[in-house]
Amino acid sequence: MKIKAGDKVKFLNDVGGGIVTEIIDNQTVKVLNDTGFEIPVLIEELMPDYSQDTYKSVPSENIIKEEKHIFEEEPIYTNTDEVNVYLAFVPEKQDQLSNSNSEVYLINDSNYFLYYNYAVKGTKKYKGITGTLEPNVKEKIKTLEIDMLPDNTEIILQILFFDKKEFDIMKPVHKEFNFRSVKFFKQGSYTENDFFDEFAMILPVYESNLMGQAIDNLKDTDIEKIVSQKEIQNKKLNKPKEFKKKESKNIKEVDLHIHELIEDDMGMTDYDKLEYQLDVFNKEMQSAIKEGYKRIVFIHGVGSGSLKLKIRSELQHKYKKYQFQDASFKEYGYGATMVLLHK
Repeated sequence: MKIKAGDKVKFLNDVGGGIVTEIIDNQTVKVLNDTGFEIPVLIEELMPDYSQDTYKSVPSENIIKEEKHIFEEEPIYTNTDEVNVYLAFVPEKQDQLSNSNSEVYLINDSNYFLYYNYAVKGTKKYKGITGTLEPNVKEKIKTLEIDMLPDNTEIILQILFFDKKEFDIMKPVHKEFNFRSVKFFKQGSYTENDFFDEFAMILPVYESNLMGQAIDNLKDTDIEKIVSQKEIQNKKLNKPKEFKKKESKNIKEVDLHIHELIEDDMGMTDYDKLEYQLDVFNKEMQSAIKEGYKRIVFIHGVGSGSLKLKIRSELQHKYKKYQFQDASFKEYGYGATMVLLHK
């Protein structure tokens, strides 16, 4: 059965049908069903729908006229069995990170085809992009508007591995990335790499070679050490984390995000959290003054702005002799305050 993008089809093994929006490969297509969702379907499970009035409500702009991912040419295969997949962020303006969007790439460094789902956490739910990637290629999947991201960025990448010929079955990958969005504004987040001419942030999604080496090198003493460290960590639950000092710059950084201060905030009200954050603020201010720091930076995020207002109120009333200002946008984004303790 010959199917092309835009054809109306019915499901053989299910009720209803839809319109073909994309040719994934010679066996699979994407169908926009009558509920408005795009789903991958095997061609052998479809039949033409010749009714005249079917799915008139489907907007024509949702139909993709071009047939994407038709693997007519032989895919690129290498002589290695390694399977490595990476997520990459490449700033559009390499020298202006504070005013630059980021191009998102998926890198398939393997002899498998990938069927992927890339999803970013919105206000309540995730919004995703799906697609297919050929072996040993990289593909731009999205442009990320950095200044529109929340304080904490949550990205999930799900991957299925397959091939057009016989292949070894691999388990699906579900990888979660959770990091503060200020990371996109720091020059040190981007490095030289083997995949781009430009500097890029490369995040491993799956690395078979590194995983294998780590397992081979793991000795009984290492396992005992890991277990011991886990037991110590469990004893420290609900205790504030220690803050590292930047001795070389004589700057002390304090991250006041609640998840950086305590392991579990379950049962705490917003008022309790704010009071806890202010208590840490005052302790760190007094400690920095006593230890002779020249500057201290409080990372409070943007959020509702209540923590920032409280901090500045404390500075104006309890620490009148010290000047304060917004911290470097390049280093911290919009969500940090710097206090000048000594000139």
